[in-house]
Amino acid sequence: MLNQHFCEIDDDISDATSFEESIQKRCMTAPPRPLTDLEEFKRSEEYEALEKAYRSQSQLIQRDYQKYDLDNPEGQHSCKKFLYHLENMCKVYKVSAVSREYRDTFSKAYKILYTDGELCYLTEILDSAQEGFPYLWVNSEKYSFSADVLDAGMRLVEAFYKVQHVIRYTYSGTLQESPDFSSSKLKDEIQLLLENFDIIWVNFEKYYVKELMQIEAEARRFILKAIELDKEMISIEVREKLKGRILVTCENYLQLKAELCKVIAQINSVANVEGKGRDDLGVKILLEAEGITRRVTREQSQAVRNLADSIKMNFQRFREQMRRYEGNIEMVDPQLKNNQELVDLLVEYETQWEKGLNYLLDPKRYTQLMLFSHIIETSAEKYSQFQEQLECRDSDIFVAIPCLIILKHLEDEDRNICLYFLPMLNDTSSKLYQSFMILKQEFQGWRRQHSKSYEYYNIIEKLLLGIPQQQFSEEESNQIEKIMQKIKFLSIELQRHNAIEWNSFIDAAINNN
Repeated sequence: MLNQHFCEIDDDISDATSFEESIQKRCMTAPPRPLTDLEEFKRSEEYEALEKAYRSQSQLIQRDYQKYDLDNPEGQHSCKKFLYHLENMCKVYKVSAVSREYRDTFSKAYKILYTDGELCYLTEILDSAQEGFPYLWVNSEKYSFSADVLDAGMRLVEAFYKVQHVIRYTYSGTLQESPDFSSSKLKDEIQLLLENFDIIWVNFEKYYVKELMQIEAEARRFILKAIELDKEMISIEVREKLKGRILVTCENYLQLKAELCKVIAQINSVANVEGKGRDDLGVKILLEAEGITRRVTREQSQAVRNLADSIKMNFQRFREQMRRYEGNIEMVDPQLKNNQELVDLLVEYETQWEKGLNYLLDPKRYTQLMLFSHIIETSAEKYSQFQEQLECRDSDIFVAIPCLIILKHLEDEDRNICLYFLPMLNDTSSKLYQSFMILKQEFQGWRRQHSKSYEYYNIIEKLLLGIPQQQFSEEESNQIEKIMQKIKFLSIELQRHNAIEWNSFIDAAINNN
């Protein structure tokens, strides 16, 4: 009976199930084949991290001389990507990384580059290691790195090469089954590799950044000195003001002012790349400018007063800039020429102080500038057309102004400005002297024809400035034309003989109006 029952079951199965379906049922019910160690590893996050690091490593761009290209955006991006995957591997493989507490001593400028709690392998650090520059030039001074830093940089580059090699070799070993494969051994090897790499990285980063900060502090010493001097000056200014004393007589204050001017000159010599970088602009210029503002009125010479005020103002602006730097000294690029705001300030400072050196400290030039600027300013007051040309810096003024000073020389009222810029006018053997003597005779003849005081002068002056005039007789017109031609000829020679100094002189006379 039992055999008959099983036969009936078999018949039922054979009737209800096809041969193929029965095979599938037997496969589905069979126990699964155990995964190999490699197959298990390939399902892990460790393998995923390894694979990503391998792929990003293959995208690194190398230069011809076995250095990585970190200068262009593409090379920078590929290196950042690889370093990011190295950091990720450190997390996945549970690497015991070195403490980053030393970064607490970094300046704000460096701290901002790092994220708390992260390894932060920066391409800037790697680039510095691979370049291996033994020294830096900052503000025209040479700063050398220690041998320890240079050695640490070389070791970091070697470790970086080794990490890549091991990642390539390890990943290639996972491409096919091998009886020798051991995931635990692989993990241990990678963990040890990354721990050693992290130690080497930290060793270089710590000491390299430390020495960089020391270099930067030394490079900023002039700025720090200026800040301290300004603070001391402010303290004296407040104290003396409360006592009702005049700072001009305070010896300590004058000494601090002299020291600050000296420091500014040092800063100017290294930072003012857009100007001359002069280092000889001392406190005497400032003291003379302060004296001029007390004894010279604008009616005497607006240009000289403006120059003196500009010298004082630029000194004050520099002090104000130092106060802004005091709030955050790290905002100052140690390479001082890279601070555009500072450079712009120094360019204007040097321009005005150089004029002060040339025209305020030299008694002869000072007297000449006073007269020359007074001639220009009084002419502008008399003639609105000339005033407008001055304000607009019309090109005609650079023709008219030298003519005016030649006209003054004809009256012996130029304080020898013409002889200074055109010495041949005093050389009896020169053609210019002879031309001038002929002009003088013609001018004196013109003067004798006029009974009204200065009428003869005003007519020529107006014509030289292009001011419309009354109609003259044919004889007068011819006479005036001869005088005008000779004045213009001599004015051209006046500008040509020493063009650079003349341009500087006329600039000082009109550029501060």
